[in-house]
Amino acid sequence: MKVGFIGLGSLGAPMARKIARSGYPLTVYDVSAAAMAAFDEPGVELVGDPIEVARRCEALAVCVRMDSDLVDLAGDGRIFAALGEGGLFVVHSTVAPELCQQLAESASRHGVSLIDAGVSGGAPAALKGELSIYAGGEDEALEKARPLLECLGTVAHLGPVGRGMQGKLLNNLVSIANYGMAAAILDLGESLGFEREQLRQTLMAGSAQGFALRAVPGLLRAEGAVAMRQLLGKDVEHARKLADTKMPAMAALVPAAESMLERLDRLAAETAR
Repeated sequence: MKVGFIGLGSLGAPMARKIARSGYPLTVYDVSAAAMAAFDEPGVELVGDPIEVARRCEALAVCVRMDSDLVDLAGDGRIFAALGEGGLFVVHSTVAPELCQQLAESASRHGVSLIDAGVSGGAPAALKGELSIYAGGEDEALEKARPLLECLGTVAHLGPVGRGMQGKLLNNLVSIANYGMAAAILDLGESLGFEREQLRQTLMAGSAQGFALRAVPGLLRAEGAVAMRQLLGKDVEHARKLADTKMPAMAALVPAAESMLERLDRLAAETAR
């Protein structure tokens, strides 16, 4: 299967590298010239036009940052026409489930099957083929894409188009809520006179240990606060629409996630002074 990959960011680039290293003929594109220049995987074709990527492949994977980026790429349907009858369009970006469903309708008019396949695990997991993949799509399309997806990680087929993204948003909502709670418990400790990093290390040795406590110092770096706020904020907004925010589960999760966003807002404001 000839594969195309669009979006060579912090997660997309290692995913594309893993696909190439798994033996797939690969053509790639990114809107950033710097990202293209940095992608030096042997044997991979770099082209300057996303439509040309689609023309050269049978399966096109996309990992762009925002919903608007995906709309800019695929909203007019030209990329589906270039991909052609029998093609696969795989959305790895975390976007609105409804957007995936709308694009799937557009893709179908060109004989293209769309799969939403949100990924979790980070760049090191991508390079090792150890991502968690939340997939939505028709059974036949998913089975056709499965070998490609499984070179990147473990695939859970959660239902029709849109369900993969819903699963990924649930993952992200609890992750962001956990980040907010981890930061809050360190704040509480500081207010009680504990040294913040010593407390974090101590909590990591007990039952409070987890990914959030390990990751939150890196997520709260001043230089990345604006970009992190944009990404996490987008995920929280999408997750907020999954269910009534008055539901007990949502009432517990959303405020905790919002506390992380508020922290990033404060950090970005302090950095801008």
